[in-house]
Amino acid sequence: MKSDEHIWEVGKARMVVSNGEVVSVSDPLIKSCPIHYAIIGKEMSRESIKQAMELKIKAYGLCTPNRIIESEGIALGYGASETLATVLDERLIDCSVIVCDGAGTIVTDRPEIVQGVGMMMSGLIKTSPIPAVIKRLEDKGVIVSKDAVIDQVAGVKKAFELGYDKVGVTISGDSARSIIDIRRTEEGYGRETLKIIVHSTGVSRDLIPYIQMADIVTACASRTIRETIGRKDDTKIYGRKIPVYALSPFGKRIMDIQKDKISKVKDKLLEIPDNPPYPLI
Repeated sequence: MKSDEHIWEVGKARMVVSNGEVVSVSDPLIKSCPIHYAIIGKEMSRESIKQAMELKIKAYGLCTPNRIIESEGIALGYGASETLATVLDERLIDCSVIVCDGAGTIVTDRPEIVQGVGMMMSGLIKTSPIPAVIKRLEDKGVIVSKDAVIDQVAGVKKAFELGYDKVGVTISGDSARSIIDIRRTEEGYGRETLKIIVHSTGVSRDLIPYIQMADIVTACASRTIRETIGRKDDTKIYGRKIPVYALSPFGKRIMDIQKDKISKVKDKLLEIPDNPPYPLI
């Protein structure tokens, strides 16, 4: 991997950003996404995906030393970062293990960091260290891996070693098997996690048994998740355009709290079109 290279997946398109520039985008499998449309006002294509990232680079500093790392704002009502920030603020979890471009897996107990980092994130596959971002995060008390590796299991273990008892963690859908290791880590330390599946578009059916071990699952543009988890009698559904499923009692409690919060701040949310993602895969 190059010294400054950040690999993203957006609508199942592979996008590479280096030195603050989008250097390549492949053809997306998803043609329409309401969140993408809300940001850029266009359906998904190689060009519009590039434009959306260029907007995020300019406005939020993604993949650059100027990256925004703190925010009190709210974009998506049931977004993973919004939810984690809420329950951190409510002290229902002690810290969050999330992913940041230029820093990899990070551990923080500050809701404004969770939202600042996560608010404009897509599916980050790999990243490389950006020393200025790492330093700014560390100056805020955030635990960062110097090599910017994305390893959520190691992040959970580090959080437990630091003494946190309830840890929120985001897990990419294609990495759902790592929930087994996270559960073993929970058992080894006698602690608890709030497991949130994100970036689930295109997940295969063989991953569903692992995804079902999560507390909360974001459907993204996944047909498989909608047809399996979404149809279970004990699944509680939040949101319409891109459903979020709460599976465990803990997950349902968290999402009920988030539902109550967003009912009070609807005027601050990103305005999302009514159309669901297309096609579902």
